[in-house]
Amino acid sequence: MFVSRGNFLKALGKSIPGMVLDGGVATAAHTLLGKIASASSVMEIPAVTAKTEIAKIAFIRSGPPDGNRVALTFDDGPTPGVTELILDELKQRKFHATFFMIGQRIAAAPDLARRVLAEGHDVGNHTFTHLNLTALAEQQADAEIQNAQAIMGEVLHHRAVWFRPPYGLLRRNQAGLIHKAGLRPVLWNVDSGDWSQPGEASIIRTVLAETTPGSIVVCHDLHAQTANSLGAILDGLVERGLSPATLSALLG
Repeated sequence: MFVSRGNFLKALGKSIPGMVLDGGVATAAHTLLGKIASASSVMEIPAVTAKTEIAKIAFIRSGPPDGNRVALTFDDGPTPGVTELILDELKQRKFHATFFMIGQRIAAAPDLARRVLAEGHDVGNHTFTHLNLTALAEQQADAEIQNAQAIMGEVLHHRAVWFRPPYGLLRRNQAGLIHKAGLRPVLWNVDSGDWSQPGEASIIRTVLAETTPGSIVVCHDLHAQTANSLGAILDGLVERGLSPATLSALLG
């Protein structure tokens, strides 16, 4: 099950992501997070730890609002049978996106990962196994980041510059790990909600209603619903005068 941190916290009765949780609720939150197989980040940072520490890390949430570019991002792949469909939709319309890949999935589907890069898309670091970094010792968290960089170098001959942490969570003292790896941390300001598989119409409606110039939209190349929604999303963005692009094109 894939759960965004914003909806996860709302399920705990909190009105906004990133607010301070009391010790008992924070502990319960991290216990439940540990049972979730994979998930995505959210746009609000401060990240919450079991000790209610708020990490104020300079995440990028959006790009310049004065142009017409927007960035579609896809987390947690590559996924055979899904990522290809997304690539086909993008290629047909000559648009590019950013894929935050998990190192283990690159190793499991190297040819698919290579296709993403070969077709001009950005490939970002989403750690090696998609663990909650706030639950790890510094050495373990560093290994998650560095091992993902290493597999990209080995398989793709590519070094990522963009980083998105699982669950959108980092401790304050982990910020240095990102900078050491030469990465820029990116979240988003539009959540497609595709992680919950709400239906293609819902995914399309959410993205088109919330995306404005400079938006960074998070999706996942995990489910058929996302792939089946993408054509209508791309066409709808163009009708609104928006131009889908990579993070590198949006942010420089």
